[in-house]
Parts: sequence; C-alpha cells; structure tokens
Amino acid sequence: MSDVAKMKEAAFPAPTVEEWEREAEKSLKGKPLERLVSMTYENIAVKPLYTRRDVEALGPLEQYPGFGRYVRGARPKGYRGEPWKVSQEISAASPSDWNEAVKHDLERGQTEIHLALGRLPFAVESVDDVAAMLDGVPLDRYSLRVDAGARSLSFLALLAAYLEERGVPLSSVRGAIGMDPLGAWAEQGTLPCSLERLYDEMAEATKWAKEQMPAVRTILVRGEPYHNGGANAVQELAFSLAAAVEYIRAGLDRGLTVDDIATRMQVSLAVGADFFMEIAKLRAARRLFAQVIEAFGGGESARRIELHVRTSPFTKTVYDPYVNMLRAAAEAFAAVVGGADGVHVSPFDEALGLADEFSRRIARNTQLILLEEAHVANVIDPAGGSYYVETLTAKLAEEAWKLFQRVEEKGGMAKALEDGFVQTEVEAVAKRRLDRVKTRKEKIVGTNVYANLEETPVEKPKQDAANVALPLDEKRVADIRASLAGGKWMEAAIRAACRRATAREIAAALVDGNAVVAITPIRAWRLAEPFEQLRKAAEEHAERTGSRLSVHLINIGPLVRHQARADFIAGLFAAGGVAAERSDGFASVAEAVEWVRNTNGTHYIVCGADDDYPAFVPALAEAFKQAKPNAKLYVAGKPPEELERTYADAGVDGSIHLGSNAYDVIVAFLTERGVALDGEVR
Repeated sequence: MSDVAKMKEAAFPAPTVEEWEREAEKSLKGKPLERLVSMTYENIAVKPLYTRRDVEALGPLEQYPGFGRYVRGARPKGYRGEPWKVSQEISAASPSDWNEAVKHDLERGQTEIHLALGRLPFAVESVDDVAAMLDGVPLDRYSLRVDAGARSLSFLALLAAYLEERGVPLSSVRGAIGMDPLGAWAEQGTLPCSLERLYDEMAEATKWAKEQMPAVRTILVRGEPYHNGGANAVQELAFSLAAAVEYIRAGLDRGLTVDDIATRMQVSLAVGADFFMEIAKLRAARRLFAQVIEAFGGGESARRIELHVRTSPFTKTVYDPYVNMLRAAAEAFAAVVGGADGVHVSPFDEALGLADEFSRRIARNTQLILLEEAHVANVIDPAGGSYYVETLTAKLAEEAWKLFQRVEEKGGMAKALEDGFVQTEVEAVAKRRLDRVKTRKEKIVGTNVYANLEETPVEKPKQDAANVALPLDEKRVADIRASLAGGKWMEAAIRAACRRATAREIAAALVDGNAVVAITPIRAWRLAEPFEQLRKAAEEHAERTGSRLSVHLINIGPLVRHQARADFIAGLFAAGGVAAERSDGFASVAEAVEWVRNTNGTHYIVCGADDDYPAFVPALAEAFKQAKPNAKLYVAGKPPEELERTYADAGVDGSIHLGSNAYDVIVAFLTERGVALDGEVR
C-alpha cells in the first residue's frame, strides 16, 4: 500500500477531556486548571473548554430556527429569505439636511428609515417639519423606525396628517413608531406626564395602529438605558423583560389582548464588546420574551419577538476614534450571528458629535460587507450547537429570569425604578467596570493602553443651538383637550395636526394633571471617559503653557534589561496625555545623576530589571535627592516588601507596577503639576 493510501485511511484518535486536562495542567506548570476559569461581569464562570457534556447537561436543545421559543432564530429560513434590516439611525442639523442624508443613504444600501426624536438636534413640531424631512422619501419601499421616547401619539398624529395630505394610504406604512416611557424615565429621571397617562397614550396609539397601520409596531422595549449606564447582560435582559411585562399588563387593563400588545412590540438591545456574551444575550432574549408572552396566553406568532440591535455607544472612544470602526464591526458581527432583525452600527465619530457622510458610509458598509462579502446571511444560526454559546445562552437566560423575578417581587419595573432597586443594581456593576478600567484590567485600545499622543484629532463642526420652542397656543390646547373628551384620541390629534397644531400642543392637551414622580436617573457614560477626562486636562494645560507634561525615565543597563518596564511606564502615562522622556541605559549611578541634573523634570521613574535594582536604586535615590530635592523618584515594578522599605529609607517615593491603579497614578501626577481636574467622572 502506498504512503498516500495509508494517509487516506489514517484517523486521528479523539483525546478524552481527562487527557486534555492533564496536558493543560502540565502547561500551567503545576498551577490548578481553575486558573483558566474567568468570571464575567454577569458573575458567570467561563471555562477554558466546553464539550458535549456541557450541552447534554442542559437537556434537549431547540433543533431548528423558527420553532419553540426561537432561541435559534425567529424565522425558519433565517436571513436567507430576508436579510436583517440595515437600520442606521440618521441625525442631521435640520429637517432639510436630514432629508438629504436619508435619501443619500437609502440609495447606497440602507434598507430602513430610522430616527430617534430625542437625539435629533432639532424639534419635530409640526406637519411641515415632517414634510421637510420626508419629502421625496419613498415610504412605500422602506420600513420606518421611529424611537419617539416617552410618548409617541403626538408624532404619530403629525405623520398621519402628513400622509393624508399627500394621499398616501396609512396601511402602506410598516416598521415601528414606538414609545418606551419606562426607558425614558430610567434615562432622564422624570416624565412629561404621569406614567398612567402615558400608558393610556400607548394603548390608544396601539388600538389605532391595529386598524389603520397594521404593519406598524407602537411599543418599544429598550435595553439601552441600562446597558449605557454600565449594566451587564443579565441586567439588560431582566430589566427589559420586566418593562415588557409592565406594558403588557397596562395594555390588558386598557382593553387590548396579549396578542395585540406583543405583535406591536419591538425589543431594542445594545451589543457590546464581549463577543460571545452578546450573541448569547440575543438568543436568550428571544427565549425569555417567548416564555413571558406564552405565560400571558399569547399565540405562537405573538411569541416571536422582533429584535432591533444597536452597537454600543458605551464602548466607543473620543481618542483614536478610528478604532471605533473595528469595535463596531465586531459588535455588528455579534448582532448578526445572534439573529437581530434590524441593526444600527455606530458611526466611528458618534462620541464626537453628528455623524458626517463619511462616518455614516463606513458604518453602513460594515453591515453591507457582512451581508454581501462575508456571506453571513447564507448560514442559518451559525452559533447554533456551539457547546460554549449554547451553555452561555442557557446560563444567561437562567440568571436573567432570576433577576426578573426579583423585580416582580418588588412590585414590577415601575416600582423597582421608583425605589431605586434598578439603579443600585446597575451602579454596582458600573463601579466594577470603572475600577477595572482604572487599573487597566479592562483594556481600551487607544485610550488606557496604546494611547497615541501624536494623533491628529477628528475635527467636528460646532452645532448650532437647537430650535427655540414656540410658546403654546393655550386656546388651541383647550380646543384639542375638548375634542379628546369624546374619546378616539388619535383621530382628534390627527385633526388638530391637520389644523397645524404642534406636537407640544397635542401633548399638552393630553396631560392629566397627576403628579409626575421623579427618580434617580441611570446616567449614560462611556468606559473611556475617566482617561479621556485626564488627557483633555493635560492637553488644555499644554495649550496654556506651551509644552506637554512629561515624566523622565532613568533606564538602567542595556535596552534588553529596561525596555519592557520603560514601555510600560510610557504607556501608562500616555493614557493621561503625559509624555515619557527616556534616557539611555546607564551603567552607573554617577551617569544617571548627571543626566538628572541636566534635565528639567519633576517626576523620575527608574526602569530596569529586578536584579539590577538592589545595587543601583538606594545609591541613586540618595544622590538624586541631593541633586533634585523637590523632585519625585519612583521605581517601575513592585519590589519585595523588605526592599521596598530599603528604597523608601533611601528616598524613593514609591513604585508603579501592574497592580497600580493607573488612573490614580496619573491623577496624582497631574495634581502635583498644578493641572486643574474637574473631579471624578462618576
């Protein structure tokens, strides 16, 4: 038999898990295998290896998409029948600019018209504003997604009046024009009127849409307010689920059926940096929402929730912003693998201001590359059956359900927000994230690691002030209120809009006079903010003084002996906008002290190998303090306790090492240099 024939017949034996564990322990050189287990922000232990055993322990898995609780996807054909919606949120400085942007982007691959009223820099107040935005936009060819914030009835009335004036059938509109009062309450801490009245508006809008715009969803459940405050995946799922249950109960109390509510509900979640966790989150979301709707008696189609997904603003940065393209691409990939029905990819300059044509194009093309070049849509549920993803999905769903039940025990989502339970839970995780960012255990490329002090900043034009709101016409408000008294709120609001009543006037007529409860809002922030604040302060100081702040590195010995620690110190201080002035490698204390005398520094750090320090550092410290009594001297690396005392006695002010809180180190330096800081970011 030839060698080739033998090769064809050869088979590789499958090693057992026990064999792998033995080999892995050898690689760890005696350390336990548990060292490879990591804990997530969700307090889920992630193992280094998942096998068939893990999946078998979960019980029977869903085998096909479009069935059961839709863990594997809401549609049997996945994206092969219909791709996800390229649903880029568009913002612009004015209604006419918005109109130009949306037509431009629809011609270049966007497949859904998407806006968020609260994030526009102008107010959409009248039918004329709607006309300026939608003039020439083919609503018959594209779905429309409008995040209306706490209330949607006023905007829906403006849109309906505009369509009637143009002779466009209301029934031709599809997509989502929805409100999320609990999400707005969590974000802002207050509401425009009582929660009960907003539930009334939600029910009225939903009843009207059922008859007039049957393909439009009117209820949004947004997980972003929690995600953007620092929540983990379990919290985002649980609090979104609790909000949905609140809306279902409110709708049932107002004469809707569970199918009426669920089929007009859209869930919107953010996707962050933890790739597999985010895939699992979307899969778990479908399972959990199906489970809840089934418990309320909803039919099969009602259990198939629609998922809109946004790449995370929480992970984006002001500095080195082009890296945000890579972050958004990975997050978009997770969204698609997780089975999103529509996706918004953050423009890379999102944290800097309004996106321009270039940043919108890159964000949009990120989705189109996944669809057209990576062919991700050709495979239905590519993550299905993965031992890791299936296990993580089940664990996430289990933990989210437990937290959801705790919210229910507290009286539901509104009561949990009012009592501060939700805020406290989110803040606890946010603090853990912040601590890990400050110590650089959580790495942000281009910000707290690998910062580029020479980067050219992205310039954004200053935005003009938002339109000044016109005073309310109190007589018109009174007339609208009188017309509402007969019921049929939507019809009355549309008639008022046709008579050129503004959205604010329609909203004012709907206020019921009940007290609005103020709560502590969940503040949206970004992981990069702590270091961005320090770097900005350092840059402003440099502009005032004409020179950039710097630390001086006293390097010991040849490059191979000091480079690692010199790079570490330089990278740490660069995260705060501080440069590192490096010396050559010194062979003697005398050479080092001579260099110190000839430099104009205030903070010096010794960089070298551990075994070079005992003979060098004490003598250097004594001479250093004589040469520069007002300067600070540190060593890079953490010395043993006895040597640390010896160094301190000789005049060393401290050490900077991997365990140091980098943020605190930079704050201390900037403060000692007289840099004005605004205080803690959080």
